[in-house]
Amino acid sequence: MDAETFTRMGKKSTLIGFTTMAVPLFFGSILFIIRERTGKMRLTVLEYRAIVFMNSVSPFTSIDTLLRDLKINHSEFGRIALSSAMVTDLVAFVVHFLFVLLWGKALGILQTVAACVFFASMFFFVKPAMFWVIRQTPEGRPVKDFYIYAILLLAFLSFHYWHQLGEFGPAGSFVFGWAIPDGPPLGSALVHRFESFNLGIILPLFGSLTAMQVDLQWLIGEIKNFTHMEGRVYEAISMILLLSATKFITSIIVAFATRMPLRDSIILALALSNKGFFELAFFTSSVELKVLHPEIFTISATAILLNSLFIPFAIELLHDPSKKFRSYGRRNLVNLKDDSELQTLVCIHKPDHITSMINLLEAFQPSQHSPVACYVLHLIELVGRATPNFISHQVQKPAVGSQSCSDNVIASFKCFNQKFSDSTSLYMFTSLSIAKHMHEDICWLALAKSLSLILLPFHRTWSVDRSAIVSDDVTMRNVNRNILRRAPCSVGILVYRKPIWNPQMTDSHCKVCLIFVGGKDDMEALALANRMRRMNKEISLTFLRFIPESSLSESMGNMQDLMDRKEIMEMNIDGSKVGNNHPVTYIDREVSDGLETSVILRSMAHGYDLFIVGRSSGGDCVVTRGISEWTEFEELGTVGDLLASKDFPTRASVLVVQHQDFTDDRY
Repeated sequence: MDAETFTRMGKKSTLIGFTTMAVPLFFGSILFIIRERTGKMRLTVLEYRAIVFMNSVSPFTSIDTLLRDLKINHSEFGRIALSSAMVTDLVAFVVHFLFVLLWGKALGILQTVAACVFFASMFFFVKPAMFWVIRQTPEGRPVKDFYIYAILLLAFLSFHYWHQLGEFGPAGSFVFGWAIPDGPPLGSALVHRFESFNLGIILPLFGSLTAMQVDLQWLIGEIKNFTHMEGRVYEAISMILLLSATKFITSIIVAFATRMPLRDSIILALALSNKGFFELAFFTSSVELKVLHPEIFTISATAILLNSLFIPFAIELLHDPSKKFRSYGRRNLVNLKDDSELQTLVCIHKPDHITSMINLLEAFQPSQHSPVACYVLHLIELVGRATPNFISHQVQKPAVGSQSCSDNVIASFKCFNQKFSDSTSLYMFTSLSIAKHMHEDICWLALAKSLSLILLPFHRTWSVDRSAIVSDDVTMRNVNRNILRRAPCSVGILVYRKPIWNPQMTDSHCKVCLIFVGGKDDMEALALANRMRRMNKEISLTFLRFIPESSLSESMGNMQDLMDRKEIMEMNIDGSKVGNNHPVTYIDREVSDGLETSVILRSMAHGYDLFIVGRSSGGDCVVTRGISEWTEFEELGTVGDLLASKDFPTRASVLVVQHQDFTDDRY
């Protein structure tokens, strides 16, 4: 698990996780007090507390196992569920040790101090040691066996440390897991070594041996007491049902109140209500410690079995896999504040893409007032049966005397970072994966880091005179199209034909033309061009707006026209609000069909270094009538495809922008 999630956990996950545990815990405690005062309580105090506690918490291990089995652990929904589960784990530790302090007296104080010492040693000694192990592992090399076995030994000792404290032993190994960095090379090495053995042998063995302790014959015979609303079976089952219903309803209400769609709120409530092997291990341990009677264990284990059977099935029915990488928050440039950091993911497939992306980033001219966070992902296609890998160059270094597969990418972007060191933060990654999974690495990274923009290179490259195709990478095109369909933020596709801008030239100005017809994608392109203009004093911007001449489109488009003009004024792109340092030319052109649009664009082709346009610009509109049928690359849109075609007489580059696609109209 990624322990750093605690540091970047949002209010939504914190609120959902806290209330999901606190409300059932409160109602369970109230019911316990009522039954205790009426004198009709058949269960022991410790049995009540065990049932209330384990039916209130949503253990990370159970939620993670469920989401991984359903293959939705990397989705936005999965991130919120896992973050909420981490909150409930943290609250569970706090509640438990508060109870130990209140009721354990001197022994309780000793246990709490010993646990705090364990926590401190994990995060101040063990965690730095794990990062040291990563630094000692050269990039692309496996972790040494000595380190793997040392970690396994520490996990074993952590278990016994907590067991000797009189606590639940697996919780010690669980806390130790927080200190191990997730992902490659260390986290993935542990998973690769032990997960198959755990899931294939240990877990089924534990499940079957535990199930042998369940006395179903006794439970069926005692069901009659449940109808009389009396006895141990009635008290245990009624408590479990009350807590489960309270937890489920609370999760739905809180998730929906934090602006999650209703369907996803129900799915999240189901996931947080899931019970698995962690709870089963807790109840088994309680029986061994004589805290729980075998009869109560039978009831609890049966409830866990039924829970684990129905909840995955219900989630499968309700969840839409196409929303795997959809975001619940606004991650685009339109909603980004002027002084906010622009967080962008730059994708590099080939060495040719390095120069084009750096030139585009330099055109933004990052400053302390408008900083840029640049996440660079070098994508390498695996051929054959090689193991996929995801490398973070912040923590892994190549071995002495060896070369990294991303050396050129790293060196080039480090030079860019040094040039704007006061206003740019750089994070380098390499993904080695098969072609059909490349888009998942890109979308996952954009989702995990809450990025606002993904920059992709176009798959086709022409010769300097535009007479021949130098490269045409179908794999790259499929990756781009998959990202456009699944991206959790806005996306830009750069068609690089030189020049964008050469800041080394004296008295040089970057001439940018923004083509605007209307719609979300064009508004996102407008936001990008406006931010570029504000950050770079050497940019002169031409705002070219096409207005349909058709009377029908005028009658239907008046409201949209007013809305677009309002947005333009709010972004201070109107010439009356722009100073001399940021020259803007505002041009309106009325057109009756796509032919007129093409003629106007061709007449302006040689006057600019960069064209920016929304992907959906002119779609199903009079502006593109007659040319939309000839679109070759649908990922560029009609106008973008026209600008990028080899017949278009310009060497200017083209940036096609797509606005973030939300999951729900409420956003």
